[in-house]
Amino acid sequence: MIGYIRVSDSQKADGESQREAIKAYAAKRGIQISDWIEEHVSATKTELRERKLSSLITSRQSIIVSDITRLGRQKVMELVGAIGQIASYGELHLAYSDTIINSENVDNAEIIFTVIGQSFASAVEAQKRSERAKAGHAKRKAKGLSSGRQKGQKVKSKLDEHTAFILNMLDSDKSKAEVLRKLSDKGVQVSRSRFYSWLEDRGLHNKKAEFQADMFTE
Repeated sequence: MIGYIRVSDSQKADGESQREAIKAYAAKRGIQISDWIEEHVSATKTELRERKLSSLITSRQSIIVSDITRLGRQKVMELVGAIGQIASYGELHLAYSDTIINSENVDNAEIIFTVIGQSFASAVEAQKRSERAKAGHAKRKAKGLSSGRQKGQKVKSKLDEHTAFILNMLDSDKSKAEVLRKLSDKGVQVSRSRFYSWLEDRGLHNKKAEFQADMFTE
């Protein structure tokens, strides 16, 4: 079993959080991880064939990832194809959602749409953050102000890298207190007030309805 980690930027902490989540999952299920593959690339700016993941799939080995967004976020058919390839010869384990996809359930629409939904939701939130940042920059530039961070401007949070996991938990009707406990188990320490502020700032306090609306307006 191979542990696969993908970090889209230079934030090494995200790679470590993925690794710890995979280790905890493997220990829980009694799985032996024979090797680790880690790469620092953006899934939205590269093709699957350009990443180490492609060679890993070709080697026909079962894979554990922290969540489905590590395989991809926006290229839906590419993501579905990767899932199908892995399931055709072995297993794809998703640590955060405690899900196994293999030949027995890869054609289960509910399972596949759920994991694809996680990827889509994460991509939507990332795009919105980018658009807000660009709009803020343009507004400040138009006023002749510094492009540095202004008072009240949203800053990157360590929770951003766990958006898919948090969305999945909340969509499963888990309480915010349960989500905080699960994050703590994964080594992500954050206060209740900071977590609630993060949900509010990212517009995720009512994210399920927003996510469903986005899906049908794309």
